[in-house]
Amino acid sequence: MKTETKREVLGNPLFVDLKKIGAKPEEQLYVWSQGLAFHHANLLAALEKHVPEKATPEKILRDVWVHFESIGLDRVNKVLGVTAKPDLAAIDRTFAAMLADKDHPAILGAGEYLEEALLNWVRAFAVYDWSIWTFMERWLGSKLAMTIYMGLWETFSLAELDHWKSAVGIKEGATPTMKQLGALSRKYWESIGCPYKVTKDTEDVHEAEIEDCPYWQNMVALFGEQKARSMTLKTEAVVSVNYYDAVLRAMGIFDRVAFTMDKFKCCGDDCCRIRFQRRK
Repeated sequence: MKTETKREVLGNPLFVDLKKIGAKPEEQLYVWSQGLAFHHANLLAALEKHVPEKATPEKILRDVWVHFESIGLDRVNKVLGVTAKPDLAAIDRTFAAMLADKDHPAILGAGEYLEEALLNWVRAFAVYDWSIWTFMERWLGSKLAMTIYMGLWETFSLAELDHWKSAVGIKEGATPTMKQLGALSRKYWESIGCPYKVTKDTEDVHEAEIEDCPYWQNMVALFGEQKARSMTLKTEAVVSVNYYDAVLRAMGIFDRVAFTMDKFKCCGDDCCRIRFQRRK
């Protein structure tokens, strides 16, 4: 990638979106850097569970990092130790250390200053997520790849559930109001930099639109729409709906509340549109 000025970095849509939702770059830095480390740890565990022989997971991971290195995120490649001939074990160790330590030098080391580091981790997350799907599909086939990929995002959905429930006042074992579910949904979306616009909010229905997504915007900027959609058209719709189904099941209200999405920005729509509705 070409070197960017600080003005160009701060002009990235990511920072426009963060300003809209009142999110601080210093907090988002950990969402994306440690979030990527968490994603990688979960991938390693899932491959060990679903693909017990070692050769195929190693081929997947090697292809992931060879592709990652080729995109040219030089600062991230350097702090993770990614090269054209990647040392998989060394990368695993770096991620594990990052996940355990918010002060790990790789986190801020991905940029010359905080905002550049944050943007590079957002970009790195997009490249990594695209890559793990693409090479799992290549080596495992779409069915098993989808099982693993969907499971990775279920893990994300449940990791912070108790935290966000507490933040919006949902007590353990209580049936949340639709307003509380809407507030919970907002927390999830805005935690990854996506402004959240409520379009309907009644006792029985909550609808909202997400018009901007830093993950998608930066994936397109790196890959172009055609390459980016070669992954998202196959994964994002069903995985996104299942993400919230998993939340509803974990809360014990899946039998009373349905969730769906009927628009997906990364699949060609003008926004992502979500809907919670009480089952009657």
